[in-house]
Parts: sequence; structure tokens; C-alpha cells
Amino acid sequence: MAQFGGASLAFLWPNLKSGFGSLITVPDPPDSITSQIIGSRQPYYLGMGRFYLINYAGDGDKPGGPYEGLTATVPNAGGRLMALYQKCAHLGCRVPFCQQSQWFECPCHGSKYNYAGEYQLGPAPSGLWRFPVKIDGGQVKVDTSSPTSNPPRGTNTIHQAPEGPFCV
Repeated sequence: MAQFGGASLAFLWPNLKSGFGSLITVPDPPDSITSQIIGSRQPYYLGMGRFYLINYAGDGDKPGGPYEGLTATVPNAGGRLMALYQKCAHLGCRVPFCQQSQWFECPCHGSKYNYAGEYQLGPAPSGLWRFPVKIDGGQVKVDTSSPTSNPPRGTNTIHQAPEGPFCV
């Protein structure tokens, strides 16, 4: 009985060492990620972490801003990486990035978020959640165990209008 109880408890107790819900090390180096983002004009997506990395160019990560402590400066690349959770703030659908509009657009109910994941249109109550990002030893590390609350409606640190037609 004791062995069965111990085995049951071990099964129910999560031991997250990798994957979503833990600290994830991105396989590509930070300067390569920044180059990919700039070259392709779309975020870097890591499926196992369920997040996008964007090259954040707004002013929200300054002291007192809504994203203070959530970005990581890429040495020698001139960018700041921010991790956005792929889940829509409305009903939890995966929100893809639209290459045409340069916004995130939810295919379920049409919520739209600018490049920084800030609410712009649709039924979503707020923007996309964020994860803390750090660059340590030349590697990007994203802590998916501690999402940071999404910015409220009206937050617009990058002032980006859609750059083309919407996908949804």
C-alpha cells in the first residue's frame, strides 16, 4: 500500500524540467533570433514553449512601464526580445501572426493585437500575456512558469496601425 501511495503521489506531482511551464532555453542564439525576426518580418515562434519572441521597439519596458523587466537586450544586435504567450485573451485560441497586417489575429472570434501583443480590436478583454525573458551565457531563456498579466485595453506602446489587409 505504501509503494502504491508513493507511486500515485509521484505521478500526480508535476516534475517540470523542460517544456511549457518551466524555464525554456531557446535553441538559437539571440543575435540569430533577432536577425530572423527582422529578415522575415515576423516573430520567432517556439512551439514547445507556446510563445512568440518579438523584437520589441516600444517604450513600455522603461522603469515604471507595463513591461518593465520583461524584455532582454540582445548584445551587438540592437534589439530587445519580448516573449508573448500564443493564447488569445478571449477564449484561449492559438493566435497566429498575420504577415499582411503585421498583427496577431485570432481566427476564432476575430480579436486583433498589434505586433507587441496589445489589444486593438475584437472581443478580447485585454492583450496577450507575456513571459519573462533573459539572456544568460549567450542563450535566450524564457520562464513559461510565471506568465505576466496581459496589458489592459488601451495600452499602446508601439502605436502601430495595420500595415496591410487583415488575415481574419
